[in-house]
Amino acid sequence: MTGGAVTDQAVTDQAADWNEFVSNHSAGHLLQTSEWAALKCRSGWWAKRVLLPESTAGGAAQAGAMILFRRIMGQVLAYVPRGPLADWSDSTLTEAVTARMCDVARQEGAFALKIEPDLLDTAANRQRLSAAGFHPSPQTVQPRSTVVVDLQPDEDTILARMKSKWRYNIRLAARRGVNVRELEAHELPLFQQLMEETGKRDGFSVHSAAYYRDAYELLASRWGAFLLASHGGDPLASIAVFAVGSSACYLWGASNNRRRNLMPNHALQWEAMRWARARGCARYDLWGVPDEIGAIATGLWQEGRNAVSAEKAPVDLNALPAGDLWGVFRFKQGFGGAIERTVGAWDLPLRRPVYSLYQGALLAKDRTVRSRYGVKGEEEERRQISSSSAIEVAMEPVVTAAAWEELLTQLPPDRSHVLQSWSWGVVKAGSGWRVERWRVQRGGRPLGVFQWLWRQPTAALPLRVAYVPKGPLLDWSDDEATALVLAQIEELCRRRGCLQVKIDPDVGEKDTEGVRLKQLLLQRNWRFSPEQIQFKNTGFTDITGAEEDLLNSFKSKWRYNIRLAERRGVTVRCGDAADLPGFYRLYKETSTRDGFLIRPFAYYNPLWRMFLKMQQEEGRRTGGALLLAEHPDESQPIAGLFLLRYGRQTLYFNGASSARRRRDMPNYLLQWRALQWARAQGCTVYDWWGAPTDPDEPSDPLQGVWRFKEGFAARMAVHTGAWDWSLSPLLWHGYHRGKSQLLELMRKRHR
Repeated sequence: MTGGAVTDQAVTDQAADWNEFVSNHSAGHLLQTSEWAALKCRSGWWAKRVLLPESTAGGAAQAGAMILFRRIMGQVLAYVPRGPLADWSDSTLTEAVTARMCDVARQEGAFALKIEPDLLDTAANRQRLSAAGFHPSPQTVQPRSTVVVDLQPDEDTILARMKSKWRYNIRLAARRGVNVRELEAHELPLFQQLMEETGKRDGFSVHSAAYYRDAYELLASRWGAFLLASHGGDPLASIAVFAVGSSACYLWGASNNRRRNLMPNHALQWEAMRWARARGCARYDLWGVPDEIGAIATGLWQEGRNAVSAEKAPVDLNALPAGDLWGVFRFKQGFGGAIERTVGAWDLPLRRPVYSLYQGALLAKDRTVRSRYGVKGEEEERRQISSSSAIEVAMEPVVTAAAWEELLTQLPPDRSHVLQSWSWGVVKAGSGWRVERWRVQRGGRPLGVFQWLWRQPTAALPLRVAYVPKGPLLDWSDDEATALVLAQIEELCRRRGCLQVKIDPDVGEKDTEGVRLKQLLLQRNWRFSPEQIQFKNTGFTDITGAEEDLLNSFKSKWRYNIRLAERRGVTVRCGDAADLPGFYRLYKETSTRDGFLIRPFAYYNPLWRMFLKMQQEEGRRTGGALLLAEHPDESQPIAGLFLLRYGRQTLYFNGASSARRRRDMPNYLLQWRALQWARAQGCTVYDWWGAPTDPDEPSDPLQGVWRFKEGFAARMAVHTGAWDWSLSPLLWHGYHRGKSQLLELMRKRHR
């Protein structure tokens, strides 16, 4: 037995031996070749081979599998597409190859082994899989049902088996001068252009240009061809076909919207069949029809007869739904093939607790999809998303700080926030989060932007969570833009495999915008979050106008306390990086006294240093200040605060005070100096960063703090708060229950 790692390096001699085994096996498939594994390795997968030789020395291999691995929700899944390659009627052999696959999967840390063997969906095959320890998976990756054309007869017989209209269209294309030839490498942009045009028209997503370029480089030279149909030099359609052993398959296809009456797609499929016959193939797989069709065909299979003609399937073509794979079936059924349905994907759990979470997430997602879109399931959901937003709405990553900050400057001053700044993303990237920044636009018109953070909170659970702090940023009075941006955030949550995504934009709860936003969030199955990471509400002081007017807007007692602090010798200075350890000690003392949790110094230190450094750089929209209150009779600061500045806003981010000299009112003078500093930076608003969650509840723990802030002319802003969207309500509830219990335990230990 041997196992070997596969990367996207050049194919080795060992890989060549593996490919020979795949080619010679009766169930050999492109998706089990070394080159297919190398292609997937360029997009985040990695691979291992398993090969079982005969017991006789030097004998040919009997069974094997190319296993692909990737991370899902922070955990490793092992996947064998169209494999393993084995004689499933030999229980001893399948037992051995299953054991070897499990060994390799465990070595890679996989929580489950998923296989999709090329076995027909029969009771006998399902029993064999069950006996090997597998059970049906809630997630099938490759198309389960397809149409297969028999290529063994001569060309005239193959044509005769097609519908008359299909034969006519093939000959029509030839008469009208449609030319089919192999695409060359330098012409791949034509293929990409056709794919994108088809995806936009038919509502499906396409791979990147780099993916198709890699596929051409790795696959075309040995296994396949990219065929192009053109007329008078005008490219009309293109397909990618591949042949391994006795089977060929049509994997990708595209066409433009012009000259469709020339029937280029019929011509392409016919030439692909001829190309496959010339390579000795006996089967041509048209790769995917609605599984409902396959299920019907399975029910009609008779003893000893495993084929149902696609043309004679008992369905009314005129009554089929529009779009999706139903339209594709109308096209494919006319080529004279038979409907086949495989057993689909089967799983063997290797770490039962993790697999149960994975299985639950998939089932919950399917229930959510079905409840929203009916029984058509995930494929219909993808179409709905495409038709409602993806075709018209573009979501593009923003990869440079300059481009991101330029986008934020285009927003009204009250629409941006420091937690959506590039610098904040850098801070979070240093503490275990992955950071992405996205721009959403429609027809060239910007709709909104958002900084997306995601991570796996604990290695013990395969759960990812995402967070858009104080975002997204958009015009909340535009209901359509709001809905479209939310849809993109939900779709990104799906693509990243996150349990939930949280948003907490600064939108007034009682404003017209806030009322409409809450209604929309509820309609889209968002939930008010039990975990408000930032303060739900805050207070703002308007610092425009004259300084004297600002001071006079304070409560009289506050003005008195400011002057009292000055009379008693309290002074305030701007600190630097050398003062940060001392400020943190003061902050820790405050947290212990007042009973709130703080992070380690290792978290705050780079954050504070970054904002202090940016403050020294001329022209920066971002900066910060450390203000320290001191007394001549004390060797250490008696109070301090850290300010974050972004655009025209200054945010009171961290505050700390000692039990010493509290009667000298250092915090009053400290805040007055902070307001003066903010004015000197050209800011117009001072954000007090935190107000009671329920302003009318006397027992709210922030009531006392708010009374202090209110004396500085702070006006409360009641926001909509944090909202969560999740694919799995069941897992979402379990996650938050567990997290709240953990936090309560931490608070008890802290006390």
